[in-house]
Amino acid sequence: MFTETRKLINRAALVLAATAMLAACDDDGTGPDDHDHDEAAGLVILDQNNATVVSVNASRQVTGSLSVKAGQAKHLEVWFVAEDGDRFQPDGAEHTLDWTVANESIAVIDSHGDHMDLDGVAAGSTAVVFSILHGNHSDYDSPSIPITVTP
Repeated sequence: MFTETRKLINRAALVLAATAMLAACDDDGTGPDDHDHDEAAGLVILDQNNATVVSVNASRQVTGSLSVKAGQAKHLEVWFVAEDGDRFQPDGAEHTLDWTVANESIAVIDSHGDHMDLDGVAAGSTAVVFSILHGNHSDYDSPSIPITVTP
C-alpha cells in the first residue's frame, strides 16, 4: 500500500512538472509578466507610402520582395502579425527587432527608430531574415526575404 501511494505521488509530481514546463515561455525572468506579449505568426513590410511590399503568412509563405537601386535607400516599416491578424512591433523593453542580411556587400538595413532604410550597396541579389529577440533568444524568425539591388 505504501508503494502504491508513493507511485501515485510521484506520478502526480511528474504531471505537475510537465504541465509547468509546457506552460512556460523560454524567458529570462527579468520582467514582472514576461508572458504578456503577442506571438508573431507572420509579418508585413510597408514602404514609405504604407503599401505592403512583402508579406509572410502563418505558413511562412513569402509574397513579394524588396528592391532598391544601388546607391539609394528605401524607407521601410516592419510589422509583425499575430495569429488573430493584429499588427504589432516589438516593444523595445523586452522584445527587440533584429535582422540579418545574408550579403551586406549587396544591401544593408539601417534602423532610424520609427522606420528603417534598405540601402543598395551594389547590384546583385541577397536576402534578409527579420527576428523578434526576447532576452538572449529569438521568439520569431522570418523566412528569407529576397532583396534585389539594381544598377
